[in-house]
Amino acid sequence: MARPRTRREVGAAVASVMRISPLAIAFGALFGVLITLQPVSDSDLFWHLATGLRTLAGDLPRTDVFSWSAAGTPVFTDQWLGDAIIALAYSLASWPGVLALRALAVAALVALTVDSAVAARPGRPIVAVAAALPAIALSRFAWSDRPELLALVCFVLMVRLLRGGDRELLLSVPLLFVWAQLHGSYALGLGLILASCAARALEDDRERWRFLPIASFAVLATLLTPSGLAAWTSSGGHFLAPPRFVAEEGVPDARTFPGVLFLITLALVIATATTSRRVGLREVAILLPVAFVALTAARHTPLLAIAAAPYFASRWPDPLSPWRAQEERRRPTEGPRGAGDPVAAQRRGARRREGFGRPAALVAALVLIGAAVGFAGAKVDESGYPRAALGALPSGAGTLNLYNWGGWLIWAKPDTPVFIDGRLFPYVPDVFDDYREIVRAGPAWESLVAKRGVTTIFVGANDVIAVRAVERGWRVAYRDQIAVVLVR
Repeated sequence: MARPRTRREVGAAVASVMRISPLAIAFGALFGVLITLQPVSDSDLFWHLATGLRTLAGDLPRTDVFSWSAAGTPVFTDQWLGDAIIALAYSLASWPGVLALRALAVAALVALTVDSAVAARPGRPIVAVAAALPAIALSRFAWSDRPELLALVCFVLMVRLLRGGDRELLLSVPLLFVWAQLHGSYALGLGLILASCAARALEDDRERWRFLPIASFAVLATLLTPSGLAAWTSSGGHFLAPPRFVAEEGVPDARTFPGVLFLITLALVIATATTSRRVGLREVAILLPVAFVALTAARHTPLLAIAAAPYFASRWPDPLSPWRAQEERRRPTEGPRGAGDPVAAQRRGARRREGFGRPAALVAALVLIGAAVGFAGAKVDESGYPRAALGALPSGAGTLNLYNWGGWLIWAKPDTPVFIDGRLFPYVPDVFDDYREIVRAGPAWESLVAKRGVTTIFVGANDVIAVRAVERGWRVAYRDQIAVVLVR
């Protein structure tokens, strides 16, 4: 393996990673355009946006400033850059800016995934696209306006770098540094770098200690964040003690469509590994940790499909191979490589056409995505949120809100602090446990309401507490088909 001795070699490694095929750019543009049809509505977007705007103003929240049930509690800052990027997009172009960011991130994710498969199987576009389809299908459920989407782009880049040589391995460290500022899933990237360093050291007995500085710098890169060592606490909390009652934190469920897609992907990985040639140690160092993490939570399932795309492409058979064999037999025998070699000239021409086609495809993709964002006329879809009920909510502490409305309420009525929202860990376990007991009107709900000082209940019209509280003397201040506001 070549070692990265010069700045020119590292630059060449960067160029090789970013040299995306026109086919991959076309697929990225297609899905970047299609995702503009999805409106802005994710509840978690709103607290990310509120946090990001504070960060841009120079006030990075390190303690909870949005709730009254956990006010002043330390909060994680592991997504500060992702929040700031979303807030910057909103500041520059309002909701169309947020939609444009999502479309560009999806386009980059799909393009890089397809291109990683193309790079693993050059000249076999059908195989490469087929290998990328599971990743596109599974990651679709994460194409939302959250820093998590930006982290997936970092992940597919990390997989591509770790499949390269030593120069690409070295480049994975600055990528990890950026990833650590975007989202807590960077911990998987750190694990993959360490596993890849170990695998290469076992394979190559020449100067194997050269991987130790790379591993050390990778660990250091994850500590150079506003959270410092606490960044590991965030990732560890999601991995070791996630709130399983939240759907995306639960294990993959075969009764759901995403769960079925994940099981199919996992079966394809196993079948490919058992029916093709021996799996290399480097491949194991990537696929095994990712498969383990993907099995722990539904939100992690796209990771396996993304990591497996280049592996599938390198192993799956080409359905056009008989036709290609016939074409090869029809060609004249290759002579010495030179100016008169027709085969070499044909390959040089193909590379030249791809070199011209790449910038043109990139410009066309950006134009199409920009036009799609403009045509979409992006605005917040609040059809699932009870905006009409906001006037009945009092300002100040005391309102117990529905969990799914927490992030939106932070944005829509900032003078009413929330009881709970999608940030999870400021509320785990006590606030979450009390919330669940109250909303389902469990035996202790009244004592918990008194203990917490709840004066207003803002929940779904069909929630159990919406009926039980009225029976116990709470007054209906507002009711419609979506929500009910109850006061003492």
